[in-house]
Amino acid sequence: MINLVLVIMLLFSAVAGASDVLGASFEITGFDSWSLQQKQWVRTQDELLWPTIGWAEAKLGEENWIDYELSFKVEPHEYGQDGQVRLYFRTTFPFLCYSLNITEENISISRYDGNHERTRILDEADLGVKAGEIAEISLVVKGNKFQAYRNKQLILEAESAKYKNGSISFWAENTTFTVSDFHIQGTEDKDFVSAWQGYYPKGDPRSGGVKDLMLIYNNFGSVWNMSDALPYVTYLGPFTDMTLSVNDWFFDSFLFLALKGPEDHAFDSPARGTPATKKEWQWFLDILFEENRQLAAFERAYNVGKEHLGETEKLKIYIMIPNPMAQITDFGDVDGTGSLNFSFKDPTQATDNRFRAVKWYVDQAVERFEEANFENLELVGFYWVEEMIHYEIPGEVDLIRQVADYLHNQDLKFSWIPWFNAAGHGEWESLGFDLCIHQPNHMFSQSPASRFIDVARQAQRYGQGIEIEADGRILNDKEQREKFLNYLRAGVTLGYMDEAVHGYYQDVGLFAQAALSSVEEIREIYDLVYQFVKGEFDEPLGAKTKEPF
Repeated sequence: MINLVLVIMLLFSAVAGASDVLGASFEITGFDSWSLQQKQWVRTQDELLWPTIGWAEAKLGEENWIDYELSFKVEPHEYGQDGQVRLYFRTTFPFLCYSLNITEENISISRYDGNHERTRILDEADLGVKAGEIAEISLVVKGNKFQAYRNKQLILEAESAKYKNGSISFWAENTTFTVSDFHIQGTEDKDFVSAWQGYYPKGDPRSGGVKDLMLIYNNFGSVWNMSDALPYVTYLGPFTDMTLSVNDWFFDSFLFLALKGPEDHAFDSPARGTPATKKEWQWFLDILFEENRQLAAFERAYNVGKEHLGETEKLKIYIMIPNPMAQITDFGDVDGTGSLNFSFKDPTQATDNRFRAVKWYVDQAVERFEEANFENLELVGFYWVEEMIHYEIPGEVDLIRQVADYLHNQDLKFSWIPWFNAAGHGEWESLGFDLCIHQPNHMFSQSPASRFIDVARQAQRYGQGIEIEADGRILNDKEQREKFLNYLRAGVTLGYMDEAVHGYYQDVGLFAQAALSSVEEIREIYDLVYQFVKGEFDEPLGAKTKEPF
């Protein structure tokens, strides 16, 4: 009898051990737990309706979901051109997943390998779901094998070992449909560790709390007055009857920088112009602290906002650090020891001279900011203006780390915005930067909209934010305007609107021009950027564009 009890106890122990290996189980019925990416979704406990022909997504689950069985009823109401209802599954990142695809003519299972175009059909059945028809769909995902059923009839069997875990989502692709009677149960890996860091989050203390960082360019010839700053500090209503209404606060953080100084001197790279020396560095500091302009203009704009909206947090300020370019042989004297040479063959001496120039500049900027005694501006930190790391320059890495240490010893942050896939972007933390925002550079290239998937993947892998970019063409060129709007749409589809800190590049004063425009399409640019900043924009990538993504 005792031996029998021991055997039973051992059997129960073995079963429990197997359960631990598989992970915890989950079960969900209905749509209360789903995350809806667009406001137009209509949800009840039992039904989810996408009411108009278009693109939309509803998400459920976690990256650590492993195996699951799910079922639902689907009723397509109308298919647009190439329209279909998709159920993405085992999704760890957009287009790193499988998809169950439902059209009028067929149902298929496919695998995506990075973007919308890189797809492979794993199995297909010439049996679709017509508009107005209701079909019961079931999907079994277990190990490397998948089975799909239509009205309890097995129609698809596929096998793939590429993706082993991930969440699910319904995707409307130029169609309108209702899903109902949803149920899923499965297992999750409670010991799962994601390979992704995730985006650099908004408001993170490492950045000084930055959420949306607007770049304010002060190139030679540019001037920022209070009226120029106001459309960025606050959200303005349409300009009607010669009046403006101050409706809300807008950007919370501002980066003051310049790429070009007097006589075409360059602050970032010798490729742009003659390397800037002490004279041009001093010029930038002088214009930055001009009375009623630049920084002072944003101080005054905040006061206007406060009169209408009440007080909010101080505006967070970053100031650029010009690149002390290694080509410079006669920078100027910063400490009474003679003009600095950054081109010494001895990298230790050259790096020391470059750091002394940066220290002189930072000390001046901090001192003058304190003397200005701004009530509404907070100096959070500095920005390294060169957008790549020059590993080929001896001492470059040591210099950047030395600058980082110097700033950190003064409780100041150090930020960087590298161009797309720039050298060193993946090592930003080890270099000493506190904040890194990645540039897609889609606005200025012939890259397809899938560029956003590439940059979002890099940003999630290395824990970076995303830059939104716009140039003057978006005001008058509809194609370029759509290209810009894809930055916002990608933020919805790829999650960086809500999850990531943002930088904003614009041709000088561009969004202010849009704010004051009487042309509806141009004014809309300003309104949509505001919606994006507030997390209210909800148009997904793929909508209103023929670009593949």
